[in-house]
Amino acid sequence: MTGFEIRAMTAADVDAAVALARAQGWRDRHAFYDIVLRTPTSQPLVGTVDGRVVATGMGTVSLPVGWIGAIIVEEGFRRRGLGRAMTEAICERLREAGCRTLSLEATDGGRPMYERMGFRLTTFYHQLQADHLDTAPVPPPGARVRMLTLLDLPAIFELDREATGEERSAPLALLAEGSGWVLEEADETGHDPGGAGAALRGFLLPAERAYGAVIAPRPEDGIYLLDLHRYLVPAGAHVRAGVPHEHTAGWQELEARAWKETWRAPRMLLGPDVDWRPEWIWGQINSAMG
Repeated sequence: MTGFEIRAMTAADVDAAVALARAQGWRDRHAFYDIVLRTPTSQPLVGTVDGRVVATGMGTVSLPVGWIGAIIVEEGFRRRGLGRAMTEAICERLREAGCRTLSLEATDGGRPMYERMGFRLTTFYHQLQADHLDTAPVPPPGARVRMLTLLDLPAIFELDREATGEERSAPLALLAEGSGWVLEEADETGHDPGGAGAALRGFLLPAERAYGAVIAPRPEDGIYLLDLHRYLVPAGAHVRAGVPHEHTAGWQELEARAWKETWRAPRMLLGPDVDWRPEWIWGQINSAMG
């Protein structure tokens, strides 16, 4: 489209980007863009016509994977190729950063365009929701939970890399600045047997819009961390779990515990398949960053 320009988003664009999203039926995204603009591996973009923001999009470098998200086009400018132009601009930036595989979660409206671009459906995320818990859950036998410290970050990053097949240290470190919990091995009395060297069994990093990055190889640990998240949110609030379809035992167990599926989000890839451990994944940072 003539006159359509794509450039990096700045803090001065946030209000316009949020207003655009709300006009298309999305939630308030101020908290989302606050995280995105502070994440050094994320590249948020805006598309403008005559200086006015009419489209948004973003990419996140999580080598070897690049995530694409937040593709929104003003209703009056749809079907003019703006969404595709924004997506292609993000793909180019991610490839230049070294990403071999490009990943996104598609809406029903966006999926046909992504398929025409060569993206293929590989799985779904079961996005489930549950309400606040009044009573604190009890850690599984042989484990204890505590708030994380900066000393925990290397072990968290390593466990996350093995689970997702991605390098997500930058956004995880940013989430950890707010709050986070680690589940680790404990002795028979429930105490840490090895100080800072206790074996990490899982972690919870709450994120915006009720999401939480939750990784735990053991099923009982994943369930516990999600229940902990439910207990930590205020009364009347809820939390979300994002569980890959391959993690069948996980999402089926949550449904048996009365978690309600709100969206079955298609994950689409362009490039090689990802070497990951989906059965370790219980929650996402958000649907735009994985």
